[in-house]
Amino acid sequence: MFRQRLRLWFRVEGDKRYLSHHDMIRLWARALRRAGLPLRMSEGFNPRPKMSLVEPRSVGIASEAEILEFELADWVNPDAVLGVLSREVPADIAIDKMDIVRPTDKARPSAVVYVARLQAPPSDLPDRVRRLLERREAPVVRHRPTGPKPLDARPFIRRLEAGRDVVRMVLATGPTGTVRPDEVLRLLGLEPEAVSRADIRRLEIRLG
Repeated sequence: MFRQRLRLWFRVEGDKRYLSHHDMIRLWARALRRAGLPLRMSEGFNPRPKMSLVEPRSVGIASEAEILEFELADWVNPDAVLGVLSREVPADIAIDKMDIVRPTDKARPSAVVYVARLQAPPSDLPDRVRRLLERREAPVVRHRPTGPKPLDARPFIRRLEAGRDVVRMVLATGPTGTVRPDEVLRLLGLEPEAVSRADIRRLEIRLG
C-alpha cells in the first residue's frame, strides 16, 4: 500500500498554548479531515488518521517549534497540502514548513530548547544556575495517579544559562524521557507561584 509521510513544523501561540496534548491531536485530526486529504487510517473498529505529535508540549507553554507527522494513502504535492491545511487551522496556530520524509523515518528528538522569562527573578539567579550545574544529582518527584515517581533531572540538563530575568535551557530527550522546564525552575529554588507565572517558550526541537 502506498505511503506518503509528511513532517509539518508549526507554532503555537495565544490561547492555544493551553490545549493539552490530546486536544492538540484532535485539533489536527479535524483539520486534516476538513482539508480533504487522502489520509492513511489505522485499522480496527475506530479507525483514526495515522499521525503523531513529536515531543508533546506541556500545557501553558507557547512554542516556535512543534512537529506533526502524518501519512497519506496517495501522493499529494506538499505545497498543495500546506495550502489547504493553512486555511483549516485556527488562530494561534501557524504552519511554518512541511517536508517529505521516508515512510520509516520517524522524528527522533535529541534535545529541546526553552527560554523562561521570570516576572520577579531572584538577584542571585546566575549563582543558582551555577550551583545546579555543579550538582551530580538533581532529584524531582512527579505525582502520578499510581503514586509518586522520582526522577534524576541532572542527566537531562545539557545546558543552562541565566540573564537578569531569563533562563535558557537545553534539555536532552529520548526513549528514557526528559525533564520539564518548570521542573528545572523549581530545582533553581523558585517558589511555586514564580514558576507558574513564568513565561516559558519552546524555541527548538533538535532531531537526532
